[in-house]
Parts: sequence; structure tokens; C-alpha cells
Amino acid sequence: MKPRHAIFLAVLALTACGGGSSSSVPALPGSVSSTMTIGLVDGQLQISGDTITAVNLGIDKVEVVGGGSAAAVVASYTTPDVVNILNYTSTSSPLQFTGTIPAGNYSQIRFVLDSATTTISYIDANGVQHTDVPLAVPSATGVGFGGNSSADSGDGVGTAGVKVNVSVNAQSGGSEAFVVDFNAGQSIVLTGNGTFMMKPVLVATAQSAAGAITGTVKDQAGQPVVNAEVEAMQGGTVVNAGVTDQNGNFTINALPAGTYALSVQNQYTTQAGAQVTASGYDASVGLTLSVSGNVTVTAGQTTAAGTIVD
Repeated sequence: MKPRHAIFLAVLALTACGGGSSSSVPALPGSVSSTMTIGLVDGQLQISGDTITAVNLGIDKVEVVGGGSAAAVVASYTTPDVVNILNYTSTSSPLQFTGTIPAGNYSQIRFVLDSATTTISYIDANGVQHTDVPLAVPSATGVGFGGNSSADSGDGVGTAGVKVNVSVNAQSGGSEAFVVDFNAGQSIVLTGNGTFMMKPVLVATAQSAAGAITGTVKDQAGQPVVNAEVEAMQGGTVVNAGVTDQNGNFTINALPAGTYALSVQNQYTTQAGAQVTASGYDASVGLTLSVSGNVTVTAGQTTAAGTIVD
């Protein structure tokens, strides 16, 4: 198998342990504020021959933290807001959260999750539907999700979640917006004991600079190549990637505007540690296909890469 040396530019930090209530430090009286909008997207995937039909996130809270500023809540729910993130595959219509935060510097976007309602549904290789199967998040330390510093007291024992690094300088009266790709194809693994584990690899891009690439991967006979990973690369480094569906279609979201080389991986190891082999590619092509030519991404637009013959 081809070793995976490429690194996603935006890397998440992860802790978790059960679901629960959350809290944040409120803005000081009279402090100035900024509007924060966060859009969450994903794409279709298969795992070990199972067709995943839902990745349900039980969202307790969405917040931004870091950089010496107190945790600021963008959105919160008295009961978990359970959403199937696979329903949000386009940066033009993401799962969106908008709120007001104190002006200041922030270095992370954080999604606080309820573990009891964070599940996965799938159809196995025999065609049997499995619904709301637990989707585990690795155990946290005793302080719970988040940090334990003067700027971030954390969300307490019994909380779970995922977070992604960003750089935000929220100005008084201004607005900030980010697109976050949940990357389920890279983030979920079926463990040896048959349980699904979340090891998220989120990618975040400022909405003003974000675009996407779509395309289709087919074999030389015109049939779809399924479960191949298509990587968007700059300078030999993977910025983000997408996985082909049953029709060979892929989308690579949350890409900063720029020019990218594409590479198709027919056999690869996900960031979560799952070993995947695509089906339908021509053996003569090999495990890796470097696509000739570059694709230019424009902010706010989706660029069609066309059909890639694998």
C-alpha cells in the first residue's frame, strides 16, 4: 500500500467523553461584538463495504475559543440538535450556525457533541439496514472537552466534541464566516471489534476564499470507480480530499482559492487509520493516478474537473 505522507493543512484537536450540558464565559458588559457564521459540510462515503446512509451529530453547542479570548458561543441547544451531516454536501447550502461573539482573536472552532445521539446508520454488504449505531469518540481527560486555562475553562467532565484550528480576528461591528468540511471519509473508522470510531480530520477555510472541485472517476470502459480518494494538492501537500460515491462522483470542499493538482488514490489509509481499496479501477493504472493538468478554484464557486479515467 502506498504510504500516506501528505498532510491536511487544517488539523483538528480531539477529546471526548460522554454528552452533557455546556457553558461559556459571557461577553463583558459594554463590550463590542462581531457576527460569526460557520457552515458545516460533508460528502458521501463507504466504510469496509458498508454504505453509510447517515452520520448523525448530536450538537449541544458551537463555539470559538483561543488566542487569549474567552470561549464564545455561536449557537447552543437545550436538547441536542441531531443532524445527518451527509445531507449537507455543498458549500452553497451548508449546515449553518450564526451568532454574535465578542470582538477579539480566536484560534479554534469547536463543536460540542452529545455522545448518546451521535450515531451512524449504514447498509451492510448483505443489504441489511442498520440504524442509529453508536459512533464512539475517544475518551477525554478528566477536565472534559476543551482546555483548562485562563482563556478556556473547557466544557466540563461528560462532554465530547471536535475542534479545528482557524485564525480569526473578529472586529467590532464586522462579520466572519468559515466553511468547515467534516471529512467523514477520513474521520470515521470501523474498528476490529466491529464498532465505529470517530477520529475527525476537519478542514476549515474562510468563506470569502472558499471554493470546491467536483468531478467523476471512471474506468476505461466508462464504469464508475467507487471509494477512490481524490486529493487536491499544492506543492505536493494535500489540502483536502473527497471520496467517490456509487456513481464515481466526488466533491472536494473548503478549498482556498488557488490552483490544484489532482491525484486519485485507489488504495489508501485514511487519517482515522482505515485501509481502503477502491473498486472498479483498471489494474493497469495502478494504485495512484496523477491527473495531468491543474484545476483552478475560484472563491464562492464550484469548479468542474470533468471525468477522470482511472
